[in-house]
Amino acid sequence: MPWPAVLTRWQLGATMSLRQRQLEVEERVRERREREDAAPRLCARVATLMSLSIEIDDHFGAATLAGTRYVRHVVVERAPALFEIPCSDASCEGGGHDVTREVMQALLAGRSEFSGEDVCYGYRGNERCNRVLRFTGHAKYSSDASASKRCRTG
Repeated sequence: MPWPAVLTRWQLGATMSLRQRQLEVEERVRERREREDAAPRLCARVATLMSLSIEIDDHFGAATLAGTRYVRHVVVERAPALFEIPCSDASCEGGGHDVTREVMQALLAGRSEFSGEDVCYGYRGNERCNRVLRFTGHAKYSSDASASKRCRTG
């Protein structure tokens, strides 16, 4: 006997839930792009910055989560002066890490190495996510203040 062409109530709910989640993700991506587009360019804010990489470790409590260490290489000439990192927990709703203030303070002070941490502001169900992101930045600067000529606006 062939399967009915009509979705069961559970299948319909699962399909709608998946589509709703996809729409929410698309909306968050759109909002993030708008914030990035509106932010000043990194090379305009820190004219002598030549390169920047940020090592990122994700932690839950005291434990480092396996496979969550990575390095983000920033394209200084095009990057926004905005450092928002999504939460790595797939079940986290509305979370992430905004480390813009800490990173920009270090870069504006001309520090070649800096580190910090941030607790996720999202929720897993009814409880706070509390994932901890630890980061270490490595920056190289030019002694030539005219380096800002390399800054691209588009």
